Amino acid sequence: MKTFQSIKTFVTAVATTLVAASAPAQAQNYPQRVITWVVPFAAGGPTDAMARNIAEQVAKQLGQTIIVENVAGAGGTVGAAKVKNAKPDGYTLLVGHVGYMAAAPSLYKKLAYDPVKDFDAVFRFPDTPMVLVVNKGSPAKDGKSFIELAKKQPER
Repeated sequence: MKTFQSIKTFVTAVATTLVAASAPAQAQNYPQRVITWVVPFAAGGPTDAMARNIAEQVAKQLGQTIIVENVAGAGGTVGAAKVKNAKPDGYTLLVGHVGYMAAAPSLYKKLAYDPVKDFDAVFRFPDTPMVLVVNKGSPAKDGKSFIELAKKQPER
């Protein structure tokens, strides 16, 4: 219950911050139409759930509908490419993620976007706890032994 309350507090703070930060845009009557937030993962995961919760609160504050659009594929790179190619008018946003913003450039020789040049951060979403797990039979029992094992067997 405490985690839910923390997320709810965070969402309210983000919504308030976005509304305050958009004051110059509001002078130009922004938003005048639906805003799309692209989540480059399948519906139902933690990133999607957070995006939907935040979108609901921000939509109330802005008085405009925000659609969360799931564009899954290629570890998030399909959705990122879609947003990169969208009209840069503030109506199509991307939920950023370390996978396609930091890891993908080192994994793929050619990407349809440059994470640094093609996007600007607007605000930070809550962090999703991540853990590294190994097969129960693995000799790696903690972070240190995992790194030692990886160094001994770099080809694996």
